[in-house]
Amino acid sequence: MFSRDEIYNMCRNFNIDCFDIGDLIDTSHNDDDRRYNYKINHQYFLKINNTTAVNEKFLSDIERLIKRYKSIGVYCPILYRTKEGKLSYRIEKEGIEYTCYVEELSPYPFYKSQGIEYYDFKKTVLEHLGILASKYTDEDLSETKSMWSLIELGPFDKDVDEKQENMDVLIKCLMDSGYVEIANKLFQLNNKARDRIKAYLCKLPRCVYQGDLNDSNILVNEDNKFRGIIDFNMFGTEVNINCFLNESMYFLEEQDFEKMSAKDIFSKMKNIQNSLLSSITANYNLNKNELEVVDDYKRIIFASFYPNVMLWINLITRHKWENKVIELLEIICEF
Repeated sequence: MFSRDEIYNMCRNFNIDCFDIGDLIDTSHNDDDRRYNYKINHQYFLKINNTTAVNEKFLSDIERLIKRYKSIGVYCPILYRTKEGKLSYRIEKEGIEYTCYVEELSPYPFYKSQGIEYYDFKKTVLEHLGILASKYTDEDLSETKSMWSLIELGPFDKDVDEKQENMDVLIKCLMDSGYVEIANKLFQLNNKARDRIKAYLCKLPRCVYQGDLNDSNILVNEDNKFRGIIDFNMFGTEVNINCFLNESMYFLEEQDFEKMSAKDIFSKMKNIQNSLLSSITANYNLNKNELEVVDDYKRIIFASFYPNVMLWINLITRHKWENKVIELLEIICEF
């Protein structure tokens, strides 16, 4: 995508004498969200991004957040500054403007998921969320909202938040497949829970989080113990309980529907979330306002968590275990 000379020049702007360029790692989503990454000198990552969301202020907020994580003992790769003291450098190529920035190459490997054992491991990861929130709640919040934002819009949301978009897609699938009754129940559940949350939203404690603790962003030491996190592109200010509930969700698998009843699947979802939440709330106590709406957040998240919604739609359209999917959705509506 970029020539060696172009990469050399970008690196020089960050006071880096580039002598080794790794292969391009393309993590682009589409033409409006191009993300190019180059490993430089086995020490740095040169990141090139064309989204308007990634700018100097965005990176400055990330830098402050990285310092917070480091203050509680969580490793995060640092950002490097240009000769002018900035975190970003702007270039243009073929009429497209890009933001370039440089990140430290982590000395730690990624965690490799191992089925259900992942959730035992994740308990040790999520402990830091409670510690972070207990120390930095409502302090120096970023204007950027996290990708989990509910009602409020995150930087990659357009007309509605991500959960509402997921719900709309699920309801359409149900209606198209003739499941009108459950579609209407989900519609009503979603609206009722959102109305209650709106009444409390301005009172709920918030903090700034990395916002995307999937296993490809989690670092471990040589003993496979949690050490740190990378990738702050989804970072932002978030309502504490919304962050906690999203990060503690269980990712449903097709084999759950093959081997278990809908009731048992729901119990598994609840039990895993409660177990993960316990590691967060060991260091953070929910206040009165949070307790008032925590179940409303749970209902929305259980019904519109993206990976689970995509699995439900896949099973319904393939007519595989669809009766269990509908039964599970009925249980969620009664939750």
